Amino acid sequence: MNKSFSGFFEFPGGKVNSGEFLIEALKREIDEELGIKIDLNSLFFLKSYFVVQNKKSIKLNFFLCLNWHGKICGKEFQDIKWINPKLLIDLKMLKSNKKIIDFLLSEGLPTTN
Repeated sequence: MNKSFSGFFEFPGGKVNSGEFLIEALKREIDEELGIKIDLNSLFFLKSYFVVQNKKSIKLNFFLCLNWHGKICGKEFQDIKWINPKLLIDLKMLKSNKKIIDFLLSEGLPTTN
């Protein structure tokens, strides 16, 4: 499957459909991409910001989910990788992720060795 930005690591997510609430889109996209149901009681908003791609302004929203139901799998044939936030700077990521990566590194979120 050849998607735009193939070869880059990405955070799971996607577009909000017309008439859809942000949380509804998050639940749908995570289920479509990872096959899990997020636990809304363990969901935290982290950050949002705008990026410009092809002269179009796109709002990116980032959440942290501590619990979910089901087993994570790449339903869109993507590789899944758990990574310590400190190592995000070593991955091939899109420039649009720079602000959230900087935020994650500066906030001292829990990490593993």
